[in-house]
Amino acid sequence: MAADAAPDEPAGFGRRGFLGGAVGATAGAALLGGLTAAPASAAPRSIPVRTQSGLVVGVPAALDGITVYKGIPYAASTAGENRWRAPRPAPSWTGVRPADTWGAACPQPVTGIAADKVPSLSEDCLNLNIWTGAASSRERRPVFVWIYGGRNSAMWASQPVYDGANLAAKGAVVVTFNHRVGAFGNLAHPELSAESGHGGSGNWGVLDTVAALRWIRRNIAAFGGDPDRVTLAGWSHGSSFVNILMISKLARGLFHRALLAAGVQYTKDPALGRVAGGYDTLATAEANGSAFTAYMGASSLSDLRALSADGIVAKVYAPGAPAAGTDFGNVLDGYVLPTTYTDAMTSRAEYDVPVLTGNNKDENGASPTLTMTAAAYRAFAASTFGDRAEEFLTLYQAATDTEAAAQYNAYARDEERVSTFLWGTQFRNAAGSRSPVYNYWWTHAPPGSDTTNPIEPANGAGAYHGAEKYYLFGNLYGTDRPWTDEDHTIADITSSYVANFAATGNPNSRSLPAWPALRTTRPLSMELGDTFAPRAAADTDAKYAFLTSYLESQKTEY
Repeated sequence: MAADAAPDEPAGFGRRGFLGGAVGATAGAALLGGLTAAPASAAPRSIPVRTQSGLVVGVPAALDGITVYKGIPYAASTAGENRWRAPRPAPSWTGVRPADTWGAACPQPVTGIAADKVPSLSEDCLNLNIWTGAASSRERRPVFVWIYGGRNSAMWASQPVYDGANLAAKGAVVVTFNHRVGAFGNLAHPELSAESGHGGSGNWGVLDTVAALRWIRRNIAAFGGDPDRVTLAGWSHGSSFVNILMISKLARGLFHRALLAAGVQYTKDPALGRVAGGYDTLATAEANGSAFTAYMGASSLSDLRALSADGIVAKVYAPGAPAAGTDFGNVLDGYVLPTTYTDAMTSRAEYDVPVLTGNNKDENGASPTLTMTAAAYRAFAASTFGDRAEEFLTLYQAATDTEAAAQYNAYARDEERVSTFLWGTQFRNAAGSRSPVYNYWWTHAPPGSDTTNPIEPANGAGAYHGAEKYYLFGNLYGTDRPWTDEDHTIADITSSYVANFAATGNPNSRSLPAWPALRTTRPLSMELGDTFAPRAAADTDAKYAFLTSYLESQKTEY
């Protein structure tokens, strides 16, 4: 990107302008409805861009007209005394830094993927990547910041599934970044809480996210981005970071829309206890940290900081490792996450920004390959719904094993949509909330398998947890699945919704299927994938009423 070049024409994002369309080898090609993407730069990519740490120069991205800047440090190394501390400022450099190589990923176990597809692993891992088609720092394109998900392995920002060139071709400046994961990203410990200055610990990965957002706030204009139009987006565990930062005061003003893919649940939903969006109390997390210390053969925090990162990863993820001391998740620490999700909704603590969120057809128990006996199905009903089991079995009737699997799937899919809708209702009903919610239900199964990412299931898993990622980014060119014309069409429509939402806080445009904002009196979800149309939150009104009353009756709240 040329810092002083003038764009050929304005990037212009009117609320009704279409930002979608199939993008092939060249950004800015003709799109759906005869419109075009925002103009991409044809300027020489050898002209450096100035950040507060120094000059950087990017390289051509996967699509013509887009430049990618790889591995820019946004904070200092987390090794040594910086381990389990809030991120420190990035070091400066002299001269021009070639941003042509992906930065190191944070320490984690990596199995089931070819060595040439795995980045280096290091505690000096707080780096980010930027895709932009802007020709001038005077442009103000919307900024789309992505937080990866996963279960503490195969988690890094340079995976092909997160390639940002297509969204950049549709007018956004895309940022992905690495953050600490596993024990390095979530360890809470009494000594850490004592030294923190705020009485809590854990959530180091969320603090990394705040540091990345602060870097973006200070520097993204140099890449043609608008620091006042930032969308914070994430999938699964990354989605939980977005949820936390919608409550935390630490990121206020640093982002202006929120995209939570797979996603959110109603704050009374028992599923929160077994998904990435849940959290532990500080006491529980500190107890886990004390057990971790003992398991690692350490007696103090200084001992833990002296251990090698490789040694920690090897022992935490060793076969047969005990659950106590090796289970790390988000923490209700009173600082990063200052209050429960429920309290945030009722106390005006929730950040009032436009939200796009949803879940998938084949996750949280539903699966196209599910097998279940009729006896097991009845036992599930009795253990889950108690004295309302017969009511449930009347609504979701099953006499055979085949029917039991089908009806369990029907229930799980209804419950998923109802839970997400009720979360949106909570958000919209929160005192002072004026921003819209756009909720979706993803139904399309990606074909084949993805050899670039071992946590992606193979063909047959249906519309699994995370299946929509490829389509949100619209970057099918980056992975080796056997994509069809239908997949490319779905990806074009879906990524156009994302680009529109980043630009205006509204996914709609005249050339896309209409996506209604959530209305608390109309329990609907927008189906994305196999079709693009609103559908009921549950298959019948009676099922919706039953599932709503069941969730409302739950005593456990997050």
